[in-house]
Amino acid sequence: MAKVFKNRLLVRRLVLTQLLAVVVTPLLFILSSGVAAYSALVGALIYFVPNLYFVYRAFKFSGARSAKKILRSFYAGESVKLLLSAAFFAMTFALVKPLDVLALFTGFIAVQASSWLTPWLTAGKNT
Repeated sequence: MAKVFKNRLLVRRLVLTQLLAVVVTPLLFILSSGVAAYSALVGALIYFVPNLYFVYRAFKFSGARSAKKILRSFYAGESVKLLLSAAFFAMTFALVKPLDVLALFTGFIAVQASSWLTPWLTAGKNT
């Protein structure tokens, strides 16, 4: 039970770190232009929203008896995450005008990079 709690705590930290990146990244672009700021926000959300769905699906089940459900949930969550990301990118390129493509991809990569850095940033923290 303690391990499940610890894993959920790590996932909560990951989501909060990503949310912080969603907020901070567009603020860094606001000095450049409004188009760059909202493009960075859209890019950040293109990563964050599908990842929230994945986190929900992936951590829906726990325990050794649920191993098959957990595995199926991971695969389904990752598949839907990829499809949602592709659909969001397609909708963005089709519907959002004007668009700063560099800021869009910077926002996307910034949130993704924040998830890579989360274990390092939270190393040694128990709560």
